[in-house]
Amino acid sequence: MPQLRRYAPFVLALALIGALAPAPTAWKAHRRGIHHFLYAASFFYERTPRSQWATDLRAYRAMGINTIDLYIPWNFQEPRPGDFDFTGRTNPRRDVRGLFALLAADGFRIIVRPGPVIRNEWRNGGYPAWLLVRKSYHMPLHDILQGRYPATATFQNAHADAAAKEWLANKGHLAAVHRWFHALFVAIAPWSNDVEAVALDDDQGAYIDNDTWPAPHWHAYIRWLKRAVRREIGPNVPLFINTYQSKVPAAAGVWAWGNWYQSDAFRIGTHDLAQLIFSTALLQTEAHRAVMQSEFQAGWLQGANESNPRPAAPENTTIALHQLLQLGARAIVNFPVQDTMNPAGWEAPWANALYAWDAALSVGGARQARYRPTADFGTLVRRVGARRLARLHPDANLAVAWPVSAYPSRDVDNARVGAFAAATIRAFMQCRALTLTCRAVDLRFAAPGTLARYRALVLPPIADESGMLPAVRARLERYRRHGALLPSPQAARAHGISPTNGGIEDATLLVSPDRRSALFDAFNLARTSRALPEVALALGTARVSIPARILPAGGACDWRIDRVNASSARVAWVLCTAPLPALRPMNADNDLHALVAAIRSDGTPTYVLRNPRLRLIVSADAGARSFVLEDRLRKQNLATSIGLFRDDVASPPPPSKRDYIAAFTHPFEAGTFNRPYRCEDRSSADAQVLICRYRAPDLAATPVDFTKTFILDPRRALLRVLLKCSSRCVSIDAFTAAGDERLRTLGGDLLSVKSPAGTRLVALRYRGHAEIDISLPGAP
Repeated sequence: MPQLRRYAPFVLALALIGALAPAPTAWKAHRRGIHHFLYAASFFYERTPRSQWATDLRAYRAMGINTIDLYIPWNFQEPRPGDFDFTGRTNPRRDVRGLFALLAADGFRIIVRPGPVIRNEWRNGGYPAWLLVRKSYHMPLHDILQGRYPATATFQNAHADAAAKEWLANKGHLAAVHRWFHALFVAIAPWSNDVEAVALDDDQGAYIDNDTWPAPHWHAYIRWLKRAVRREIGPNVPLFINTYQSKVPAAAGVWAWGNWYQSDAFRIGTHDLAQLIFSTALLQTEAHRAVMQSEFQAGWLQGANESNPRPAAPENTTIALHQLLQLGARAIVNFPVQDTMNPAGWEAPWANALYAWDAALSVGGARQARYRPTADFGTLVRRVGARRLARLHPDANLAVAWPVSAYPSRDVDNARVGAFAAATIRAFMQCRALTLTCRAVDLRFAAPGTLARYRALVLPPIADESGMLPAVRARLERYRRHGALLPSPQAARAHGISPTNGGIEDATLLVSPDRRSALFDAFNLARTSRALPEVALALGTARVSIPARILPAGGACDWRIDRVNASSARVAWVLCTAPLPALRPMNADNDLHALVAAIRSDGTPTYVLRNPRLRLIVSADAGARSFVLEDRLRKQNLATSIGLFRDDVASPPPPSKRDYIAAFTHPFEAGTFNRPYRCEDRSSADAQVLICRYRAPDLAATPVDFTKTFILDPRRALLRVLLKCSSRCVSIDAFTAAGDERLRTLGGDLLSVKSPAGTRLVALRYRGHAEIDISLPGAP
């Protein structure tokens, strides 16, 4: 689409106008702070039929969700320069104002994530393609058309400081972001008091080996994003970055919230637990800021070449949620609680059309294996009370130093940071084994008085005190006057530091500020039930005994404790998860009705060819692929969400030098998977015929023309697909392995491709012309 460049002067003019507008009055009246526990869920409205929003949100509420996390993709809401749609005028799913009204009516709190880059496996990371074609973005046309993230955004994964310098030097980007923020925040201003927090960009400052410290350009870009949002919404709404294992989150200059996803292990184990503990411990180092988890999922999504998400045991959700609670989390965003379907052509090239995670709910809203653990935690939040739960904090009495910022930055390279990380993980896992409740502190940026709260501070031997900054050494000297500086948690136990959790592994006492009430939380990591002995706990000077109990495998229990008088406390109630039923994770591919509803309602052109035995649905904007080829007699979908009839050239272009995450995002050749084909219905009484065409300007030295002609016999279970290409091309087809269709090809070579479980993947290589005939055995 080279013609997009002609919009550039118009875009800049609109950006300059938008940058001058004042903040809406409604935002200025926003109350300060977050006052209750946010048990949240990402709601991907752009991937959900508009007619389903209310029903799905009611299901979220039934799980105990009290807050909705909203990515708002810029490129979806402004499909053309200056043409903002927040009312559903061009597509019902763009009705952001209607969504905010619905959320307010349902009593949800809202987290707004407006980018400008949102990633989220979404086309171009939410950034408008008509901006990316400008020369200042230095992004190849092929990457833009494939829907890859902005080149500068991919650069930030390992070189955040250099990427930030690029963003700051791109004046067109800065001006356009001002215009986008202004348009969005004006549109949602009537519901400003329902907004709990606003995110700045996406995944900023992530990864322990990234150059985010001292990173002057990165910090300058974060400050610029803060000012850009503040000019629209005023000073009261909390701002944050969502990140993962940032080097020095305490110095980010903005609230750092965390991301965590489980590894590829089926069951959560000590490796995953260690990573979750370390990632969350880094967030504990932020002075005067609560631990907030902006993205959480005990699993992973379905890839472009996969027919199912990565399998993961549903009890992982229970274990990880309760571990976060024990680490002091006051917000957890389930990312997501529902599988959804991308609108045609809007997914990133490494993502599947089905945005599936084996989440709590299917595309159609059916309860899946993760529903129970997700809802059980919601029950706990409701039982404690969201406001009360937000006031509780872990009863930690041992601090663990996170020393990166304690040294001159020139002395701390990635190898040394990695060594500090390994030592910190060992320390926290020792805390776990010794049943100590530990908390991480940043030696340089901890608030005054923070260290004084702890009788002992663990400073691993690898952290050489002599090389630290003078101010940090002086702080440690002051601490030694009343506290002990120790090399390990074992030394702390020897020094007399005792557990506050009754000596129970994977258990924590969370206490109120006045220590008049508490919540005792315990979970069971094992695959078998676990016997908890009688536990003696102290709430200030008051004592209470917790009776012995059996914890089910992968389960958790919570006890509400209230102080009765100076010497005694009582258990007000106990709430335990029940053993999970033996449900296999389910995938929404199996729900044909929901899949069809999602495809037909996405606001893009779809075409249906149907006879008594077969139904074919073609999504024009998804490269004229088909995700539904139904055997109507058996009500069985023969296609997978990888899709049928994906066009590509036989020798596709290699990844560009500006695609800095290419090593992780090319699992499958993208071809024209997201290109908008022009389709024409040529049906008659003799046959149903659909012809779809597209010219690709980027796949070869000269443009490549693709034509697909679908012919469905009016009586027989026979579909013919005529392929035409002006180069050496390939058609890639992903059938379900359970289907019994017959495949015959004319012209070209039919190759079997290594297929994921549950899928039969084939590729037809041809030059000029070819034909694919699909029929059902025994059908007339």
